[in-house]
Amino acid sequence: MNSTTKTFTYVIGMVMSIAMVASLILPLISQQTIYQDQPQLEQPTALPEATFPPPPDTAQINFDEVYLHPSGIFTLGVPTGWSPVADSAAAGEVRVGLGNSEAASVVEARIIENSDALSSADELSGFFDAGWLGESWRDYWTWDETSRKVTDEGRVVIDFNLTRARGYFIARQESWIEDGDIYTVRVVTAENAPQELKFLLAGAIDSVERVETYADARFDWDGYFDNADKHMVRYPQSWELTDAADGLPATILGDGVTMVVETVDVALASEADAVDWIEKWRSGVEALTVEAVEVEGAAGYAVSYQLATLDGAPESGLAVMLNGTDNRLHVANARIADTDVDLQTAAGDEYPLIDVLDSFRLLPELDVTR
Repeated sequence: MNSTTKTFTYVIGMVMSIAMVASLILPLISQQTIYQDQPQLEQPTALPEATFPPPPDTAQINFDEVYLHPSGIFTLGVPTGWSPVADSAAAGEVRVGLGNSEAASVVEARIIENSDALSSADELSGFFDAGWLGESWRDYWTWDETSRKVTDEGRVVIDFNLTRARGYFIARQESWIEDGDIYTVRVVTAENAPQELKFLLAGAIDSVERVETYADARFDWDGYFDNADKHMVRYPQSWELTDAADGLPATILGDGVTMVVETVDVALASEADAVDWIEKWRSGVEALTVEAVEVEGAAGYAVSYQLATLDGAPESGLAVMLNGTDNRLHVANARIADTDVDLQTAAGDEYPLIDVLDSFRLLPELDVTR
């Protein structure tokens, strides 16, 4: 090989070596430059922990306001600053929840039908198992039972820790058997308010009260109470209260029935008075049978009747008329379309309005503010 060829070969080798080295080094330099030019990523900000207001001042709280459950089954004192936020009535339970968003607190009361005939505190404690409690705390993210005891008075007291929306709460539930049913009251507060929780629980327990005249009544009916005229009637949940105001007539509709509940400025002294009143109530009314009645100490009369609509269709009616201590007549008057029957002697299972009228009561001592 001549010198020219050797020199050329050497140059070519040097060029290729430099190219190979450059192919390894240049990308590293370029990559480092890119990283240096990019802004540094900021560290994510930690989510803030939920903060709660100071515990409520119990000196400013009383239970003077009285809440009547829509079923008419029980009343409950409402602590100052709390208000009803949820209620329910089913075949086995009536419940209400009172809320105070500023205090991050809920007060809840339930009456549960004792279908298993529980009679001891130990049996009652077993009723509140993990399944029951888990369902009752479904609105919270987590719940944990922290303690449980049975008191000498036969009450079951359970404490809880709860979480929801990064907030930490405490709760206490107290339950007992009364008049054959299960009563349970619970209070939830922020974790910084244990003494306020105890105050609220004691006040709610002291104020929950059954409407005695409906002690054996079914839970899954609604109730209409006129707080001015002090009378109440209960009816199926499928019926509808279409208009009502304290001291004025109320109309309830359902299952072909039209019922009017009102108070008028008369008093009835005899069956003849009762017949005369119902026949003058509306043109075309014909009284069928009349009976003297006494309901929870209120004397009066029940009168069945018939009439016809403008189109000539028959209607049958039954009116319960009770003399009040205010010397006024309290009337629950129901009629059903397209029937021709004496409702005074008809079967209640065939005509639900009979059981509805049987629930009509005068309650002069009941004073409701919520």
